[in-house]
Amino acid sequence: MQERIRSALQTLLQNTGDDWFIIIEEPEHEKFVQFAFDEPSGLFFDLPFQALTKAELERARKLFAALSVAAQKAPMLDQPGGKEIGQQESFNHHVGRDTDQAVDLAYRVFKEVYVLHDSVRLDVTIMR
Repeated sequence: MQERIRSALQTLLQNTGDDWFIIIEEPEHEKFVQFAFDEPSGLFFDLPFQALTKAELERARKLFAALSVAAQKAPMLDQPGGKEIGQQESFNHHVGRDTDQAVDLAYRVFKEVYVLHDSVRLDVTIMR
């Protein structure tokens, strides 16, 4: 699992330009982590609360508290640039170009939050 995650993130880091996005997902149960990427800032980890069950959210809170990563709130819009219709809460962490830290975060979410086995299949989607 770690090597699949590392390979996906290294592929993303090899692209140039801004506004790249990667989703690493266990497709059977639709469990995922995601990263945004742009040239000046590097990788930005994001795990939205609405993707988590109650038990997963509790495990995520414990994991990210131990890593000193606080939850962040952001407005949800009805369309890009549109009216605010609510708040979205997620765990976010800027990792820059630190592939080891990015791999560790994603791996720990799959193992400790989603409680998935190392041999689970992961799908990778890279978009711009």
